[in-house]
Amino acid sequence: MQSVASVADESLEQALDFDALEAAFAGADGSAMRAACRAVLTRVNERLKQRFFGGAPVEEIVGLRAFCIDEIVRRAWSRVGPGNCAHALLAVGGYGRGELHPYSDVDICIVLGAALDDATRTCIEQLITFLWDIGLEVGHSVRTIQDCIDLGLSDLTVRTSKMEARFLAGSPDLFQQFHSRYFRKVVSAGVDKYLDHKLVERQREYQKFGETVYLLEPNVKKSKGGLRDLHLLQWAGLARLQAATIRELSDRGILSQADYRAVKDAREFLLRVRAFLHTRAGMAQEILTFDEQVWLAKHLGFTDKPHLLAVEQFMQQYYRHTMELHAASMRFVERCRSRSLLQRVRSWMPAKRIDHYF
Repeated sequence: MQSVASVADESLEQALDFDALEAAFAGADGSAMRAACRAVLTRVNERLKQRFFGGAPVEEIVGLRAFCIDEIVRRAWSRVGPGNCAHALLAVGGYGRGELHPYSDVDICIVLGAALDDATRTCIEQLITFLWDIGLEVGHSVRTIQDCIDLGLSDLTVRTSKMEARFLAGSPDLFQQFHSRYFRKVVSAGVDKYLDHKLVERQREYQKFGETVYLLEPNVKKSKGGLRDLHLLQWAGLARLQAATIRELSDRGILSQADYRAVKDAREFLLRVRAFLHTRAGMAQEILTFDEQVWLAKHLGFTDKPHLLAVEQFMQQYYRHTMELHAASMRFVERCRSRSLLQRVRSWMPAKRIDHYF
């Protein structure tokens, strides 16, 4: 899994005002603390926007935002949440991967290490309310380790989001217990069935958001060749090989160098396009509309040529990246599926001729 700190070290202090953050949580008045935290978060968003439009790598931006949110959530856990206790606070989903776009949801899971008493329940409610009040779109769940295992075996969405869980606060020992048991009992179990279900789920998304990469107004996340195809590849790598990143898959020789370069380039391009969409819209915008295409083409430096408009050049690049990403993702997922000896032998044999002419 991507290390948030690794992309944030050099520029963290330029994005997050630690003194202001500490001062915000030092106050005794709840409303003043909320207002101060909202102000800190507003400054973070503005600074990241300036860095992004100034040409900073998009991986740095989404990683820095995740790191900044980490710092706020950890302090909230200690100040208004359960604090030091037997429970563990985890980042899950895209937040767990260490990738937060400007208006992406902040998904967390509280893993219980002891019975949920009234005092802890109240603290958790206060934590979630506080995070919403300061302007974060929070998705949350409260589970025991066994709950996570049971739901992971019965619900694809839960299974996938918990695979990418990352420790934030609370009991590190409990997180290690969760991680070990979850990967052993859920992630490593029934991988072929899991991949089959994820492919069916992805096909449904293609039907809803576009079954070709050549859409006039594609969804950069869920249309064919969008970021969800990248996620599918990563989930397959986690489930079958416990490899959390495309770099690790490449270093281990599992993802070919050609596919690694294609996926890496497509990832950087699509993350950048999505970040532009979020930032310009001021909300979680995923549709690359005609107006956005024209604006992005200009902002990314494309210029009209006698035979090809700037927006046409931009969309050609979009189609190339999404086509290559989809093809690489499908090849990799197929390699991750178990095959019998007979199936493997058949795959090595030349295709059967249909008749004399083929």
